[in-house]
Amino acid sequence: MGISRIEQFEKSHFGYYVRITRSGRQYAKFFSDARYGGQQRAFEFAQRYFDELSAKLPLQSQAGRKSVRNRSGIVGVNRSKSTRKGYTYEYWQAWWGSGSYRKSAKFSIKKYGTEKAKELAIQARKTWEAEANQVHRL
Repeated sequence: MGISRIEQFEKSHFGYYVRITRSGRQYAKFFSDARYGGQQRAFEFAQRYFDELSAKLPLQSQAGRKSVRNRSGIVGVNRSKSTRKGYTYEYWQAWWGSGSYRKSAKFSIKKYGTEKAKELAIQARKTWEAEANQVHRL
């Protein structure tokens, strides 16, 4: 996604290709060096087109939205399994934060049972959300 330089010597095909995807729809346009008066001008037109599309179609954040892969029904809560030292264990996990500030809590299905582990993960996530909302209100 963005602006790519295309140079196909065998086809004498030179220019810039602009691609941007929003809400599952792709917008694309090719800016030929020949048609736009050289490599520099083709790039300028491509950049202008990209900037216009970006302004008209702003990127929508996925933060706080449930993914189609989400089976728990709660954003930031998932069922998972890991293998360590040859032993596989399953758990429900709550996670939150981003970048260098990222936290998670795992709740063993073997220890708590499937439903209780899921409930604990959901509660951990809701507790974090409540704390985060309280901080933002201050």
